[in-house]
Amino acid sequence: MKLKLTKLKQVSKTTTLQKRTLIFTQNSFLKNSWNFTLKMRNVAIMLLSAFFFSCEDPINIAVDTPSTGGQFSTTFTDTLTVTRSTVMIDSVVTSEQTGAVVGHYKDPVFGDVSATIFTEITLPYDPTSGTYYPFAITTSDSLTSVYDSMYVYLVHNGFSYGDSTKPITLNLHRLTQDFVKNKKYLNDEALTYNPTPLATQVLTYKDFKRATVSTTDSLIKFKVPDAIGREIFALANKPEGRDIDKFTAAVKGFAFTVNQNASTVYGLSLTAGTSYPLVYYHAPGDTVAKGLYLSFLGGRFSNIKSDRQGTVLQDIKQFQSIPSTATGNKTYIQTGAGITTKMSFPTLTNLLKNGSNNVAINKAELILEPDLDQVTGNFFPPIQIALVEIGKDNRLKKTNNLEDFVALDVASGTQYVSDYSKTNNNYKFNFTSYIQELLNNRKTTDGIAIVPSILSTNSSTGATTIGIYNNNVARAVFKNIKLNVYYSGKR
Repeated sequence: MKLKLTKLKQVSKTTTLQKRTLIFTQNSFLKNSWNFTLKMRNVAIMLLSAFFFSCEDPINIAVDTPSTGGQFSTTFTDTLTVTRSTVMIDSVVTSEQTGAVVGHYKDPVFGDVSATIFTEITLPYDPTSGTYYPFAITTSDSLTSVYDSMYVYLVHNGFSYGDSTKPITLNLHRLTQDFVKNKKYLNDEALTYNPTPLATQVLTYKDFKRATVSTTDSLIKFKVPDAIGREIFALANKPEGRDIDKFTAAVKGFAFTVNQNASTVYGLSLTAGTSYPLVYYHAPGDTVAKGLYLSFLGGRFSNIKSDRQGTVLQDIKQFQSIPSTATGNKTYIQTGAGITTKMSFPTLTNLLKNGSNNVAINKAELILEPDLDQVTGNFFPPIQIALVEIGKDNRLKKTNNLEDFVALDVASGTQYVSDYSKTNNNYKFNFTSYIQELLNNRKTTDGIAIVPSILSTNSSTGATTIGIYNNNVARAVFKNIKLNVYYSGKR
């Protein structure tokens, strides 16, 4: 077979190319749509290599073969419509996640944002076995031990939002209300607590930054009043100290609040081996105090409030969809508040308008670009996002009570999440397989929602799971969302 390559007339470098076409003619096509798709995709890989890696800007590469069969073209388009709207979803679960947030700040886009942490005090925890163990003093010390003090140590998880140049006043309160066992707490729920703080610390950004798990001396530290410390110490070696339910019922837990003129929200880590309460005691003859560790691994959640009065989203309500045309062609996402961007692709079937249902998606990318004017100072976008199917009623779709995350790039390995690229100011998803399945009617969608996400790996099995992460207040304003598609179709 003789290949004849013809270089077309050079086009000015300043011309914007909206459509590039490669023409290939072959003798026959397989009638089966799926086999046709695979065959065209394999051929297109060779042609796209020339398209992407040629030294000069390629406009059109023509490949002539005997013309007794059909003809297909491989085309690039970035003009498919992505319809966008801002939606407020329900059931924003903030409980039992790896972190929690506390603080207050005024967001120039989303208004007044405040967060409070509620957490149970739980028995000591062994991360190796994954079990709690008794709150107990060694037998030799049990009858002669003397209480010394109790402290709460807090680890900063690296998250801060707002004006970090100003200090905040962090308060430790005792809860007066029990957690409901196994309940999933939402961002708008709260527990009652004694309004008089047990302890208070004035903290700067530097205090949080150095509060890492590497050095106990650098952690944020609260001294608990001795009356409460002695009350908890008295439970050692008692039935309450051996049963997790009895222990949490007896000691309840803590709430962490800030002063309402604070200008920053901070994240705290509440996982095993990070933040913890610690009771110190000694026995006769001891020269160094001994410690009884407790944990924050039971019920825990963040209450996150937003007052959007005076903002573009001041009238948004649950399940309501505000089109981008009503918000200056911008859409929004706010972690912990249930604000998300919903997308749909109404012109996707335009790829089939050439009269053939045989279309192969060679490459498709969904690119989401935050508004750089809103990525300033300490207002950075969520570190990682995922996509979830969303219904016409603007509720996230679920199967067996788990969100229907969109699995992408099935051919080369499943991709669920995208990290924010500071260099390119975007999130990027490989949409190839997803778009192909939509065109081939193997999948349907009412829309896709953007959610903040987190990947977790089970240390025992190595299995990775994905979840919606609602325990910070990072947000993004999307000014541009586009779908770039390279596709091949029979002419």
